[in-house]
Amino acid sequence: MIRVDRGHLRLGAWLATTFLLIFILYSNQLFILTSGLDELLSSTLGTVFPAYPFLALLILLTALRWKDFHKVLLAERGLTSNLAIRAAGILLIILPVTLWTLFFGQGGPSIYLAMELSASSLVLVAYGTLLALNPTMWKIMLPYASLYALGLISPLFMLDAFGVPMAAFSSYLAAGITNAIGVHVAWQGVSFGFVSSTGETISAVVTPACSAVYSISIYLALLGLMYLDMGTGWITTAKFAIAGVIIIPLLDSARIALMIWFGFMDGSAAFWGIHDWLGYTIFFVFYIAVLITYSRTGKPRITYSPALLSAQS
Repeated sequence: MIRVDRGHLRLGAWLATTFLLIFILYSNQLFILTSGLDELLSSTLGTVFPAYPFLALLILLTALRWKDFHKVLLAERGLTSNLAIRAAGILLIILPVTLWTLFFGQGGPSIYLAMELSASSLVLVAYGTLLALNPTMWKIMLPYASLYALGLISPLFMLDAFGVPMAAFSSYLAAGITNAIGVHVAWQGVSFGFVSSTGETISAVVTPACSAVYSISIYLALLGLMYLDMGTGWITTAKFAIAGVIIIPLLDSARIALMIWFGFMDGSAAFWGIHDWLGYTIFFVFYIAVLITYSRTGKPRITYSPALLSAQS
């Protein structure tokens, strides 16, 4: 049985205050994020459910440091301690809504940019609230907050910079795979069409959003969290990053080829049905395999002494 102490109460106070501030000050950003994400995933995957395992992975990788977090929370002092850090936290809470009002007013950015800016705003609010209530946590949580904030914006940049060439590369490899397994597919760049064994004509386009860009972004974010949680050196982490960037486009090409093969065998219903879940299954298994392999290369990176923290405060 878990004994509730000051650390748990401070955690609960932070979570409750964060959600309260989000609903009061950032309800518009929360709506933009949730509605946009629901529409995006529903239109490309058919369901939002596959996103939940990845969210669970993010929570799990952060929760691995709970023992260290708990020690820091127990070392927290009264409301008059670390006033400068508390003031910085309050500024972080009001900064996103202020910038949103100044730059966007009644309008707003494009839907994808708005989603990522909204998500980053919520991260800043959560981190600012943490600083305002538990300022001793600033150092241990700064890498996580930075990784979340930057990681939520980077997919848009990566999509604009690499989406088109990645889609072309995946299409090229998928064309080679389908040719090797004997499925006749008419390719024209990223567009393709074929006739199934049931006589149906099936055509589709490999868009930048359907390329490996988002999968690579998620992989690098998860790898960054594992680097923070485990005692693995940056050279080993860089090797994992390079390997993932190479392997993920290959997996994406295999996904496209498998979709075509199922469509060729059983028609358009099979083609679009497997599209809804095949990519998430492949990449989720890959992420889990990397997590298991990576976790064997190190141990928790930092331990925090309550006595040391108290002396530094």
